[in-house]
Amino acid sequence: MNLAPLRYRRVLREDGGPISALECGGTTVMGRRMFQANAYLSENLRIHPRENVVYGNPDGTGTSDYPSVARHKAISEALERWAYDAVMHDDALGAKYGFDIDPSSNGMAAFPGVFSRQTRELAQAEAAERFAVIGWWAGALEAVPEEQVCPGVDVYRLENPFTAHEVVLLHALADNGVHAYAHAAGDTFMQACMRAGVELSRSQFVLRRFFRRGRVGASPVATGLFERRCLHFATDEGFASFEERMNRRKWLSVEPEVVFDGEIPGPWSRYATVWRVALRPASHGFLDNRENFFFW
Repeated sequence: MNLAPLRYRRVLREDGGPISALECGGTTVMGRRMFQANAYLSENLRIHPRENVVYGNPDGTGTSDYPSVARHKAISEALERWAYDAVMHDDALGAKYGFDIDPSSNGMAAFPGVFSRQTRELAQAEAAERFAVIGWWAGALEAVPEEQVCPGVDVYRLENPFTAHEVVLLHALADNGVHAYAHAAGDTFMQACMRAGVELSRSQFVLRRFFRRGRVGASPVATGLFERRCLHFATDEGFASFEERMNRRKWLSVEPEVVFDGEIPGPWSRYATVWRVALRPASHGFLDNRENFFFW
């Protein structure tokens, strides 16, 4: 029950909505032709605008077999970003929605559906995915190698103690020697792999573009923590630490603790339901100013 065609019909700025621009073009995901869209919030809603030099600065990105669906996904992600910026930086509201425990956008989702449970299910999946990745790197959860589902792509199944979702982590080495990674959760193993494949393809594209610019002396310096981590793990040195962690069993234990599970209402609710499932992270190391924590 996706009401995007109805609820997003006046989402653009010229119609009084929060989205200032939408762009959409073709892309390739694990050998499959798809569409990728980017959505941008109006400037007055970008409370803390990002200054990315690797991934660019759209507020939402969506990928689908159909351009209209890709645009709707991008809009949903931008609305989620709007809610995050507005609430996260308000101390009282932030604590209410679990941002005092996990100040990231982990476990958030926006969806223009009929029932709030649809959005909650998406938020649960993301919470499980992020908890699994952080917990694995921190030494509290396992990762198991699986057979490749696409040539040249390494697949690992991550332990997920929170939900029944499958969580996967992908790695691929590009022809220019750059390492790319992606992770995702899904109702099935193949669905998780496909979702992660979308992110992996995007990562490969932006890293290829970034390092190509560097070869001609025009690559800017990444200053944001998450982009610095992305670039660190793209190197052979970063991949060596990734491999080292993959070859170790877990040495800690962790139990998921839900600190918030509910809707985040606001002006964005006119267009979509925004939900957050916030878990206490297995480690807060992902928030430290360290390039060698596998999370971005």
